Amino acid sequence: MTRLFGAKRAPAGRVWIFVLVVFAASRLLFMGAGALTAAYLPQAEPAGDPLGPSGVLSYWAHWDGAWYSQIATEGYGERSPQSTAFFPLYPVLLRFGSALPGGPALWGVLISLLCTALALFFVYRIAERLFDARAARAATLALAFFPTAFFLNAVYTEALFLALTAGAVWAAGVRRDLLLAGVFGALAAATRNVGVLLMIPLLFEWMRQRREFGRRGLLGVALVPMGLAGYALFLWMRFGEPLLFARQQRAYWEREPTSPLTTAGDAWRSAGEGMKYVLDPSTLFLSTSATPALDASNAFNLAFLAVFLVVMVAGFVVLPPGLSLYTFLIVLLPVLTPAPRFPLMSMPRFVLGAFPVFLVLGYLLSRSRPTLVLWLLLGSGAGVALTALFTSWRWVA
Repeated sequence: MTRLFGAKRAPAGRVWIFVLVVFAASRLLFMGAGALTAAYLPQAEPAGDPLGPSGVLSYWAHWDGAWYSQIATEGYGERSPQSTAFFPLYPVLLRFGSALPGGPALWGVLISLLCTALALFFVYRIAERLFDARAARAATLALAFFPTAFFLNAVYTEALFLALTAGAVWAAGVRRDLLLAGVFGALAAATRNVGVLLMIPLLFEWMRQRREFGRRGLLGVALVPMGLAGYALFLWMRFGEPLLFARQQRAYWEREPTSPLTTAGDAWRSAGEGMKYVLDPSTLFLSTSATPALDASNAFNLAFLAVFLVVMVAGFVVLPPGLSLYTFLIVLLPVLTPAPRFPLMSMPRFVLGAFPVFLVLGYLLSRSRPTLVLWLLLGSGAGVALTALFTSWRWVA
């Protein structure tokens, strides 16, 4: 059972040494895999639009990274209204370095790497306070070497969103500062719309200790939706439609509200069709067509959802209820709004953003060192393979 933020804390210096060692080892693994892939693996014909920036580390700005790079350099324009589906905080940060040598790709990778280090620290501290130092170390390792943790190198919002959401829970549970947590939460909601769900664990924490937090703490909780509200206000003033981002998600990616049972059935069928490419690595990795990886992603999506569901069964037992509910909703929402061809599109990436999953994994894996080692070996191997797909313009998530 969770100790509700009551365990003894290790000195910050010792924690940072561990975090930075894990950070360096995991980032070198994925960065090295990406560099080798970009140099030696045939590149697929990109099916996305825009095509992304050129220059050093441009292979980390594929797919959504291309959209963020375009927004950073050109802004939200009438020419590509679908760009409004991407929230503004990350491209704003990206814009600051777009004129520097290396352009938005290099700057985006640096932002993601900095945020990854912070996210690992926050996850360590949260797991330490919930459980113990052994679980904290296992949670940090499980996150850093997760199969889709290569996205934490990419010109994507994953690292920023992870740092802000984990930072919000760290501020509330470890620092005992709900106002700071609310600032983190508002920035998370300006990064991705699901950031507003941080109100759930923060409100639970305020209700549990409202005498300690008082009205100032409730103000912090109320700050969280301000990030989403600020973006909606911008869209209203710029395009006359505050919820344009939601309409573009439906129009461009064809996401529509659907019964979870319908999504599950469609996901099962599409995963079966995609397995033929998973079982045919030569076609998956060497074909210059984007189709094999796109179809194979349906099998990956279902596998990651299955892992999430198993972990969340334990999560409802060992996590505080606010964190359990927050995590469940983060991954449930894509199930409720599937895309026709890819019913669980981007699920492996969305699981990465639901950081309490790694708190649970840390708790479970810390009970057996051989199990932890096996998990890390399998996760790293799968991560290298997925990195090779992503950095060669083959769709992953």
